[in-house]
Amino acid sequence: MSYTPLFVGVLFLSACVAGFLGALLGVGGGIFIVPTLVLLFHLPVKIAVAASLVSVIATSNAGGSSYVEQHITNLRLGMFLEVATTVGALSGSVLALYLREWLMLLLFTLLMLYMAVTAWVSRHADDRRIASGAFAAAANDGWSRRLELAGSYHDQALARTVEYSVNGTGIGMSISYLAGMASGLLGVGGGVLKVSAMNRYMNVPMKAAVGTSKMMIGVTAAVGSILFYMAGLIHFHVVAPVALGTTAGASVGTLVMNRLKSVVLKRIFAALMLYLAYGMLAKALQLRFHIVLPNLG
Repeated sequence: MSYTPLFVGVLFLSACVAGFLGALLGVGGGIFIVPTLVLLFHLPVKIAVAASLVSVIATSNAGGSSYVEQHITNLRLGMFLEVATTVGALSGSVLALYLREWLMLLLFTLLMLYMAVTAWVSRHADDRRIASGAFAAAANDGWSRRLELAGSYHDQALARTVEYSVNGTGIGMSISYLAGMASGLLGVGGGVLKVSAMNRYMNVPMKAAVGTSKMMIGVTAAVGSILFYMAGLIHFHVVAPVALGTTAGASVGTLVMNRLKSVVLKRIFAALMLYLAYGMLAKALQLRFHIVLPNLG
């Protein structure tokens, strides 16, 4: 592997874009960083996952604080879900050290396809529910009432304050554990599943889910990165430009997110997930079965 100035420069710019999209969608950038490092820079997937985990920590610090200042983040809900996510991250990191590369790529493909379908199917749901007051009218469940998990935020795109209840804490905790496993296994910070779980199953509006996930992903990624460091998979020539780039991109993304409508965020998310899923699937089929799919660029 040759770490030329051109390599580092392109890596930094790619990480800036990933950090921007990650902050925009609350997924930490790892869901974009790993495919970029594997498909564009041809790095081994485990080195890409390790670099992604470190960058997720950096981008969480950069973007998470901005969402807290804008009162978009639900701190109580984030801490509640983080317990299950951290345990899952430890499990996933151990598993990642023993899985074959093609299988990890296939798992990544399935995860991105699920997220694309979910985002597209529910793309108009948030704006309709905000307009009708359905988020606030929903009943809190037992854990939500005890821990006071309900919240509110000001939506700049709609020029109104959105209040919401929280329910489905049981399924939310279960999916948060799986999100933690995805973080440790795939280096994605777990945000790809946590945003979907909060928005789809816990009655949390998309923007509040993005802000809350952004705060959580750094803690989740930190757990997994320790094991990758101990295994010697963190290459600092890769990590440094990636972490700096994602931090810069995330700082810009957090300023843009609240100015966009939820339907726009979900359309962007779905399109990117489908594109990246195809690229990772092509890589997995080539490694395992020597099947070459057309290159989309």
